[in-house]
Amino acid sequence: MLSHIGTIQPLDAQQLNKLNEALASLNAEQKIWLSGYLAGQTTDQLSGSTVTTLPQANVGSESSLTVLYGSQTGNARSLAQTYFQAAKTQGIAAKLISLAEFKPRQITKEHNVVLLVSTHGEGDAPDDAEIFHEYLFSKKAPKLNHLSFSVLALGDSSYEKFCQTGVDFDQQLEKLGAKRIAERVDCDLDFEEQAKTWQQQTLRYFKENLKQAESHGSNVVPITSALNDDDTTYNRANPFAAEILTLQRITTDHSIKVVYHVELSLEGSNLSYQPGDGLGIFANNRSADVQTLIGLLQLDAKQTVQYQGEASTIEKLLTEVLEISLLNKKFLAYYADQFGLEALSKKIKDHEQFTQLISNRQLIDIFTEFPAVITAQELVDHLPKITPRMYSIASSLQTNPEEVHLTIALVNGNEGRNGLVSGALCNEFEEGDLVNVFIEPNNHFKLPQNPQTPIIMIGPGTGVAPFRSFLQERQITKQSGDTWLFFGNPSFDHDFLYQLEWQQFIADGTLNHIDLAFSRDQTEKIYVQQRIKEQAETLWLWLEKGAHIYICGNKDRMAKDVESELLNLIEQHGQLDAEQAQDYLKTLKRDKRYQKDVY
Repeated sequence: MLSHIGTIQPLDAQQLNKLNEALASLNAEQKIWLSGYLAGQTTDQLSGSTVTTLPQANVGSESSLTVLYGSQTGNARSLAQTYFQAAKTQGIAAKLISLAEFKPRQITKEHNVVLLVSTHGEGDAPDDAEIFHEYLFSKKAPKLNHLSFSVLALGDSSYEKFCQTGVDFDQQLEKLGAKRIAERVDCDLDFEEQAKTWQQQTLRYFKENLKQAESHGSNVVPITSALNDDDTTYNRANPFAAEILTLQRITTDHSIKVVYHVELSLEGSNLSYQPGDGLGIFANNRSADVQTLIGLLQLDAKQTVQYQGEASTIEKLLTEVLEISLLNKKFLAYYADQFGLEALSKKIKDHEQFTQLISNRQLIDIFTEFPAVITAQELVDHLPKITPRMYSIASSLQTNPEEVHLTIALVNGNEGRNGLVSGALCNEFEEGDLVNVFIEPNNHFKLPQNPQTPIIMIGPGTGVAPFRSFLQERQITKQSGDTWLFFGNPSFDHDFLYQLEWQQFIADGTLNHIDLAFSRDQTEKIYVQQRIKEQAETLWLWLEKGAHIYICGNKDRMAKDVESELLNLIEQHGQLDAEQAQDYLKTLKRDKRYQKDVY
């Protein structure tokens, strides 16, 4: 709670409450904008000094830097915010802009740009970068001889087109005449160190080549800093230890899936979220897996090694720091090349074989199938850090104050080894235990601003999680827009997640339609895309009335099949050809009426 800021006279209770409520609804980027806005609007006494209007960087100024980002899950956005703050700290006049809000032709007025962009799926641009990407590769793309730039690309090396969007932007900007001031850096899931090095290198260039931002007195206190003086900010770098309130299996023992409903306490964290946001969870590697790995490699668990300039035991690092669950392509390539493992090397170089290799294996399996004598120090030097696992939030904060709910499926691997976080939550943790978490905002998966707008939600399996959040939000805020849910799973009797809740939403009018597809309850398998095909005419009418469509779930099969069926219904009932149907869907995306949260 806000009660005192430095030596400022405190606001009254009503004003404080209103301010706290407003701040709770803002993400980090919005708070940064608010800081500058308030500073520019205010002439007040703060700790005995006058707050004057802060300078704004001229749009496209040769002496200013523009930080652009395109983010799907939030990593590029977080890194861009960090970069922006570092630039300001070093006296560089800078702007921070999402590509979703950046008008493509504005690039002709820019002189200095850094672009931080992720790749979504198999080479696709993230939703907020699609329009800019399309513009740069169109006939309308301008010459950019005046532009200096550098690109930080984020991706996942398990995909064949690793960091493809960043590669596209980097190469196309150069082709259009722009000057690259630092080589593109392609980051895998463990991106922190590479991103830090790239940030330092590029900021050094801009600090040397741009005029320094004007100073308006050393006593100006940034509003956001003042507000946070007495609060601890929890984020990816500083996660919150949340207590487990509920661990409840919601599939039966006869189900082919193990799915848990998880409720965590956010009490005391000041964390807030909106429907559609995600939750990141950190966990240690299982002790049994660490001991198996150490034994397999014939290492001494207590052997001391060096890691980032500090001494530690190999056992501690393998337990708390290094990734042994998700397989990393860069490490596997090093391992195969270093020890002459030709069979492994061939699998890594062939994408189809590589995908099959990593589908249900962990590091223990690799060392078992492709043995070599690797030292403890070599292992530590090349393994990536543990990355958090991300989950769609399955609750509305207004309905469940100071709580966050998740729907988690147990990930199974070889020899009974499970996913890092799903295994811990489903098999090891108990109610009352603590887990390290942080909120990951998702600005590309949000309810319509107009509460009367109809929504179509397609979420088979655990993909239904955010739609529980959506419906809870619409219920408690009494939003009147029509709602339609498509849900599927193997069996009605064993896998109907949140069945009673959907029935309650239907009973009170929060949910208007529900279509179900239980694939194994009959001879011929039925999936949600078949239900979409059956309801094609009505769905088209909803789209023409302005409905928003949301898809959450598996990116490789379900999301592609559903999108294909949507294109079919648009083409058929809109009486459009294939190209026109694609354009119609692109328009839905640009208008934020077609949003996906796929994994």
